[in-house]
Amino acid sequence: MNENQPKAAITVSKMCSLLSISRSQFYWHVKKGTFHEPHRLSNGRPYFNASQVEDNLKAREMGIGVNGEYVLFYERDNETPKQSAPSKFKLKPDYTELMDGLSALGLTGLTTSAVADAVDHCYPKGTAGQDENDVLRTVFRFLKRSGSV
Repeated sequence: MNENQPKAAITVSKMCSLLSISRSQFYWHVKKGTFHEPHRLSNGRPYFNASQVEDNLKAREMGIGVNGEYVLFYERDNETPKQSAPSKFKLKPDYTELMDGLSALGLTGLTTSAVADAVDHCYPKGTAGQDENDVLRTVFRFLKRSGSV
């Protein structure tokens, strides 16, 4: 199968990647009716058929949701941000979204410090440029294997 030929079904992660949005933003738009809700396999796993993929991509491109309402998407600049003056205070990263994802995967009793330690262990050079789904999967596996949660 070549790259230009659409697949019969794709995952939610792949759909989010094609739309260039996060999973949480995607589900927010599904709830609002901007994008199609995924179908479910017999085992419960969500997927999108080729028609849904095409409609969702068209909604993103045209700015008109599958429900017919106008929608505006935030577009990030590809320019590198200008360096600000060095600060004597180091900003703490916000792990709220990552912790929400880990909780959704069944991890309970998470603390910000435990998640921060796991991220530091798995990504010593930081998570900049990493796909958020990959970070979620890697940190989840690390926490499960370490038995800390």
